[in-house]
Amino acid sequence: MSESSRAVWLITGAAGALGQALVRHVLAAGHDCIALDRNERGLNALHDELEQAGQGVPALMPMDLAGAAPEDYQRLADTIAERFGRIDVLVHNAASFQALRPLLHQQPGEWLEVIQTSLTAPYMLSAVLAPLMPGDGQGRVVMINDRHCLEKPGNWGAYGVAQAGREQMARSLTAERVPGAPRILAIDPGPFYSPLRVAAWPSDSPENLPSADEAAASIMDAIEQAPQEES
Repeated sequence: MSESSRAVWLITGAAGALGQALVRHVLAAGHDCIALDRNERGLNALHDELEQAGQGVPALMPMDLAGAAPEDYQRLADTIAERFGRIDVLVHNAASFQALRPLLHQQPGEWLEVIQTSLTAPYMLSAVLAPLMPGDGQGRVVMINDRHCLEKPGNWGAYGVAQAGREQMARSLTAERVPGAPRILAIDPGPFYSPLRVAAWPSDSPENLPSADEAAASIMDAIEQAPQEES
């Protein structure tokens, strides 16, 4: 088990545009980082890029959240407990989205993938990793949310349903929180350029939107500025 005194962060969707940017920001801030994604090639590319630049590198955890069973989540928790001993900040960033279409036109397989990745996974990860999080109120569970589809729900399908569920999950966990438990943060970074954004709006261009790095910086600021546990 690592004896590092640095905070341990876990970021899901770490091979995506925002996930990679978050990993870079976390490492630059001097924390340890676990990068989780089903895209093992993307994780390896991120690791190699950082290593070649002489920067810190994340621990890689390839895992397909869309197909994971309860025992897979428990094995992940056991691995993290053995290697790191704890999780200080859990960032639910992973999301799945294919295209805008009416809800009842969505194929069952697409529905299941989106719900599993974007809603079931945050619940399962929060549940199995809760015992590894600090009991002094300094831990953080962070939902990276997209509220645009809640304000204009048409054609967002399972993605919109999952986003509504994430908002409710954050509210429930906040209402049920006991002293010393991790703080629950729901953060919407607003629009930024990414493959997911282009899947919804193909005409968008990087010149007209903030970058994933800018979105990650705003998320880091929101996490760092969150209220601390009162003594």
